[in-house]
Amino acid sequence: MPIPERPWLSVSMDFIFAFPKVDGMASIMVVVDRFSKYSIFIAAPNLCSSEIAAKLFYKYVVKYFGVPADIVSGRDTRFTGKFWTALFNKMGTKLKFSTANHPQTDGQTERINHLLEEYLRHYVTTSQRNWVALLDTTLLYYNLHKLSATEMSTFKIVLGKHPMTPLDVAKTKN
Repeated sequence: MPIPERPWLSVSMDFIFAFPKVDGMASIMVVVDRFSKYSIFIAAPNLCSSEIAAKLFYKYVVKYFGVPADIVSGRDTRFTGKFWTALFNKMGTKLKFSTANHPQTDGQTERINHLLEEYLRHYVTTSQRNWVALLDTTLLYYNLHKLSATEMSTFKIVLGKHPMTPLDVAKTKN
């Protein structure tokens, strides 16, 4: 697939399951900007319908970055359901699906899913009850890491600068 011309023109999406239920959440919706690799990790209910997925997508992606021209995803029922397809059809977004015998179409999101699971495995308590609380911090530090291809973080690519981190704030107070 060709690389988009600018950030948030094309995104890839997937869900990660098998988390213990915490505050009604048991899965993570992963959205990746295909240009910058900037990622968004969204705690979601395990039984997340296409309507709920669309609301989460609007709340965490569209309101900040606008409607993408296309979305690449697997053939999860959340992304192939009538509500999801009708909604994005009305907005003019093309939905592109990977096939069962060619899932690497969305390999970028699969790699980020693996990294996210690895991050959480290192920091989540043994009871695994704090994964939702750690998701935002994981997201912050994932988007701060430098990409080898650009030697820039996804924050720098999308926002033109790095945000202040809790560590930066602590350093300025000393």
